[in-house]
Parts: sequence; structure tokens; C-alpha cells
Amino acid sequence: MSGSSDEGQATESSRLTRNDKKEGDISSVFSTFSGRKSQPLPERFHELKRNLTTGFEEQIQQSWDDLVETLKVRTEEVASKRESIIPQLNFSDIQAGNVAPESVNAIRSTGVAVIKGVVPKDVAEGYLSDMRQYVAAHPFKGYPSDTENKVIYESYWSPSQVKARSHPNMLATQSWMNQLYSADADQKVDLSVPLSYCDRVQIRPPGDQTFALPPHVDGGGVERWEDRAYNHVYRKIFQGKWKEYNPWDLTGRLDANMNMYDAPGGCSVFRAFQSWLGLSRHGPQQGTLVVHPILQPSTAYWMLRPFFKPTQKGSLDGWKFSLDDEDGNTFLHGANPGTAQEHTPGHHPHLMLNETMIPYPTVESGDTVFWSADTIHGTESNNTGDNDACVFYIPSVPLTPSNAQYVAQQRDTFLKGVPPPDFPGGFGESEFTDRAQIGDIQSEAGKMAMGLIPIQVNAKSDNSANLIREVNGILGY
Repeated sequence: MSGSSDEGQATESSRLTRNDKKEGDISSVFSTFSGRKSQPLPERFHELKRNLTTGFEEQIQQSWDDLVETLKVRTEEVASKRESIIPQLNFSDIQAGNVAPESVNAIRSTGVAVIKGVVPKDVAEGYLSDMRQYVAAHPFKGYPSDTENKVIYESYWSPSQVKARSHPNMLATQSWMNQLYSADADQKVDLSVPLSYCDRVQIRPPGDQTFALPPHVDGGGVERWEDRAYNHVYRKIFQGKWKEYNPWDLTGRLDANMNMYDAPGGCSVFRAFQSWLGLSRHGPQQGTLVVHPILQPSTAYWMLRPFFKPTQKGSLDGWKFSLDDEDGNTFLHGANPGTAQEHTPGHHPHLMLNETMIPYPTVESGDTVFWSADTIHGTESNNTGDNDACVFYIPSVPLTPSNAQYVAQQRDTFLKGVPPPDFPGGFGESEFTDRAQIGDIQSEAGKMAMGLIPIQVNAKSDNSANLIREVNGILGY
């Protein structure tokens, strides 16, 4: 693989520049969390609803009735099994190619996973120790904004974070997880090659009740219905064939515009999974992540929810297909321009969210947690434990041309020390002399993932070779 001369070439020849965003924090991603009110949506959304469903109204009604019955069974199962329903694997089994088929099926069914022992425990604890010193030494912005003790820090370039993202085991785990998806041969993606998407750090102290994220799904709000490529992902659902919808099929997703409104917290890359590396021992009731582990039917439900109304107030039975928009700004039920898709018991009663938002089982330092692109997730309302709940957010991003375009911009922000392109702007860490440098990247694969050296992997086909050439051109090589 190429050395330092390639790294210099990448910086000088990058054709992409950053479009700065305002300074801010993680609350900008959410309507309710930031305190913003939903605004009425333009009339074109009514036409959008009609266009998505014309000719399939009867089939959609029949599929909804079947879907509601399926959710009754699945939500009862989740409510009774709780966190035991979440698949747990060992990194050593991934490394040895020894993962049982039933574990793969469980991940595909739930949309979530815990991978144990990805980073050695002492290494992960060292990351946290160094991270604490780093945030203590500098005036960081973050959430909550009105207190010195943050829960989410607008830190992206600490040496610890850069080391964790580029740890060979982390990249190997991301590669394995990404390959749970499937793509047609002509799609421009290599699921085996992970790229780095640089995200924040969480240090949630005991007793914190501020970082109570509502149930939501990343990857845009109204975009799932509005963007043509994005709504094509869910075409089977809109045809009344929800059982044929495959959440692991990448058709449409790679071309989807998930950030049509250039939102402060919008994500402009395809993340196969959002994920984090645990830096401290924590679990249920200790401020951890909560998920709704019913992937396919739940996605079908909340994608169809704007088209259905109850015939009797308060009843879960007898809901009917309707294009009536008398409820105005909520007709997409938690989907707003420029924010995440949010879910509530009031808007999504059949999901039984009060009973089925399940905390992840207890993780140790060095364990990782993953949830898929359409998984409903949030955080517990309180950390009732005795320890800080600490994680590095490290999303799982496969190699595509559009993802490479983002990495080319992100590489420049890394070298300058300013926040990555998708995140709130400002000077960031640019004036910190102890921020991460290229030498903190732990592996050649880590340098590839950051766009600092060319992508050099064995091409599996002519299409694969063409993709690598295209991506390296985007990166300036």
C-alpha cells in the first residue's frame, strides 16, 4: 500500500470543499428534543401520498389488517422476552468465520446486535481515560448546552476516537455486519470495505435525565416518502405486499437522498448500521440505548401509518385507508423536514412502544452495539446506575461513490481539526495541539477508511475493479 506521499496527494487534490453549518449540538436532529414545533407541510405532500398508493388501495388495506395481527404477536413476544431477544455474538467467532446461521437470522429479524469483545477491555478503558483528559483540557460544546458537564461532546478528533475507529477489530466487525445486506451485481457498493464516518462521544453520568432521546429512526424524516429513490426502497409496502419487503436489500438505498433539507443534524451517507463502542460497563436502567427489535413488520407499519385512521377513537381495530389530511402537519406522523423520523405511542399505537422499547443487555468495555438503518431506537430516560455510561459512536459505512465523496470532505476536516461535514460547524478542535494526527490511525485499513491512502483491495469482478477506480478518483488518486 502507498505511504505518506499518497496522503499528501489526497489533501492537495481533493476537489470537494466543506459547506459550513452553524454551530450546535445533537438536539438539532430531533423536533421534540430541540423543542421545535412541527409545521404544516405543503400541499405537495398530499399529492405525494396519492401518487405512492394509487391503484393499490384495496391491497394496502388487506395488508394493513394482516400487519396489525402480526404486530400483536411480535410485540407480545418482545414484551415478554425483553433484552434476551437481542442477539449477542463474540468477535472471536466473526474472526474465525464461525457465526451460527441462527445468529445471522436473529440479527436480520430484530435489526440489532451486540458483538462482544471487539476491542480488548484494557484498550477500551485506556481510550476512555485518555478521552476524559482530552475533554477536561478543552472548552467543548455539547449537550446539554447550558451546563459544564456534557453528556454528548462535540468531539470528533480526539486521539482516542481516531484510534478506536481505525482499530483492526472494529473495521473487521463493520465489514462483517455490512455484508448482512445484499446488493445486485450492478450496484456500486463493496460491502466488505468499511469507510469511517466520524461521530461524537457520550459520557452520561449517573442521575442524568437530560439525554432522553425519543424513539426515532435515523436517515431522514419526510425523505423516505418524498425522495423517489428512497421511497422505491419501500415499494412492496406501498403495493400492499409488506411480507415481500426485504429490509436488507440495498435496491434504492444507495441512491436515496436522506438529507434533502441540508439539516443541521442530517446524515448524507448511507449507514448500514449506526453503532457504538462501549467504553464502560453499563446496561438496563443505566442510561443505555433502547431499541424496538421488530424490523420488517414495524417498518411496514410506520411507513403505512400516514395512510390510515382509526374508525373508533382509542381502538386498535378497524383502522381504514384514508388520504384525508385533516390532521395537517402530522399526516406523516413524526416525520418532519430536516429531522429524524420520530415515533410516539399516540401516533403509532400498534407498536406498543411503552412495552417494546427494549434496553440493550449489559455491555463491557470493548463490546460493540449495532442497529440497522430502519431500527427504531432511543435512550433510557435516566441513568440510575453508579457509573458513567460511555460510548464512542462509530457508524458502519460501506464503500460507495457517494460515501467516498463524503469521506473526501471529511478527510479535509480531520486534517484541519474542524467538525465533519454532516455535523454542526465552527472551529471545533482546530486550535487543540493535542488533537489526533495521521500517526494515531491504527492500521492501513484505517487509513483507507479515512481516504488517506487509495483503496487497495482485491477486486472480485470487473464491476468491483471499476468501483475501486471510480472511488479512488473521487478521493484524488
